[in-house]
Amino acid sequence: MTYSEIVFTVDSKDKEIASDIVGMLNCGGIYIEDYTDLEDDPTVKQVGIVDEALLEKDKTKVLLHVYADEHTSVEDCIAFVSDRFSSESITYEVEIKHVDEEDYANSWKQYYKPIKIGNRVVIVPEWEPYEKADGEITVTLNPGMAFGTGTHETTSMCIEALQDIVFEGDEVLDIGCGSGILSVTALLCGANRADATDIDRNAVNVAYENAELNGVKDRLHATEDNILSAESPIRTAGKKYNVVIANIVADVIIEICGFVKTLIKPYGCFVASGIISERLDDVVKAMNDNGLCVAAIHEKRGWNCIIANPDTEDSV
Repeated sequence: MTYSEIVFTVDSKDKEIASDIVGMLNCGGIYIEDYTDLEDDPTVKQVGIVDEALLEKDKTKVLLHVYADEHTSVEDCIAFVSDRFSSESITYEVEIKHVDEEDYANSWKQYYKPIKIGNRVVIVPEWEPYEKADGEITVTLNPGMAFGTGTHETTSMCIEALQDIVFEGDEVLDIGCGSGILSVTALLCGANRADATDIDRNAVNVAYENAELNGVKDRLHATEDNILSAESPIRTAGKKYNVVIANIVADVIIEICGFVKTLIKPYGCFVASGIISERLDDVVKAMNDNGLCVAAIHEKRGWNCIIANPDTEDSV
């Protein structure tokens, strides 16, 4: 399959709004190339690994890479983004390239380095050398063409949460598992089993591959499934979990709130991420309306992660 790579270049001051606009596209994938805070990034300072070539990149610009497959109209994608950039007075340049599937799957690897998240977890790309420090949990990852590298705020906040709420012997459900990064992290943090589900067959395959890289494949059960369907095997199995994770988007999380309580054990947790600040109140309301009490809300750069519990009476 051949992909069209659409590269929007914007000023760094516009990166948050521009990223949100590009994120609205329904396409083959999105990668954000941003070096504005690279030298001050605490992850770089902690891990101490960064390609010198990256330090020489233009820090006044942010590149938004959009990958459109052969079934997606490049013209429609550009028109959609252009209209919204114009309405927000965002100055931009656009470039179109053509890449094959192999190049698409590998083009971003040069920018992906080990990243420490929270106190213990370090996400290490499969192709990068890394010397593990005492007390660290290393998650070896090759996300391939599935979402989930740990670099995005939505994923990193989930990983931080998992380090605090997953205990030995727990069972975890990962809704919209993508690369499997959250399932694998939970298993390495002590969970006994992780059930993972995604509507994308490729994501299921990648999740298993990453579980194997980390020696936890025997404790992962990943399936292609649409959990929003009332006939979803996950929903009809009657199984309950200590931790349920959904790192998706606000609209889907709101739908999940309608039934997720039936999937959580007493005193279990629901971790919901991928929520832009503009939709936070909507998600909190959906949780409260469905018997979920918000225990904590974490925010990074306009993205929010909610930890909720079906049993506590404390609500935000």
